Amino acid sequence: MKIPKILIASILAIAVLAMQIGTVFAAPPLQEGVITGKVTALECGTDSEGNTTILVTLDVEGTEQTVEITLAAAVELGLVTLGEGDVPDCSEEAFAAIVAALSEDVTIDPEDVVRAEEEEPKHPVGAALAIYFADLTDYDTIMGAHEDGFGFGFGVIAQALFMADKMEGDADTFLAILEAKKTGDYSGFVFEDGSSPKNWGQFRKAVLKGEKVNLGTVMSDKNKDKDKDKDNNGNGNSNSNGNGNSNENKNKGKDKDKDNKGNGNK
Repeated sequence: MKIPKILIASILAIAVLAMQIGTVFAAPPLQEGVITGKVTALECGTDSEGNTTILVTLDVEGTEQTVEITLAAAVELGLVTLGEGDVPDCSEEAFAAIVAALSEDVTIDPEDVVRAEEEEPKHPVGAALAIYFADLTDYDTIMGAHEDGFGFGFGVIAQALFMADKMEGDADTFLAILEAKKTGDYSGFVFEDGSSPKNWGQFRKAVLKGEKVNLGTVMSDKNKDKDKDKDNNGNGNSNSNGNGNSNENKNKGKDKDKDNKGNGNK
């Protein structure tokens, strides 16, 4: 999946500003107007007055957002099943069945919202890496490698992601590369000649084959595939159209001169 360049540029601009002032992304505010998205989870809750409410988690244009709505609104939207005495069925099984049966997006009126829970702030560099390598892994895995698991800096994480991408791997490949980096044991990776890398530098050189990619590549939005396509198109057009047409015109000009001289002598 190719991420629109304007989206990455916006994220990176915010990332640079956030790093300069030592902050992280601010959580997105509750949408203005109606809230429309695909329901991914349901749960019963209680408001400040003790009334039963329904927590609705939606995927809104790729962003997870949880809102707490009134029971009446949930019933009207078909998000809850009422039992005897109009008591809602709050079992996981009942909610799972309702979520599975929803084939269309649900639209929630802000007037029915009791409160909204915003997602946790995202680290700007981690978010940028997650967007750049969206086909390979996700934000939580990247941040887990940075904080909870391996404790690596984003520079090493970016290199591991580029290597996993080059190897046409996935999130497991990415984590295996970091595990090898942490333990110094690269025996799980074998070269074509049957040998294994002895250290991180040798491993990186063998996989990336001298390609200069790092965290700066991501932060400056230099997509290697796009650059290659641009270079190929540019050189191809330049050589064929520019050089070809130029030489052809020169030859035509010379032929005309010869003809003119010949006619003149005659």
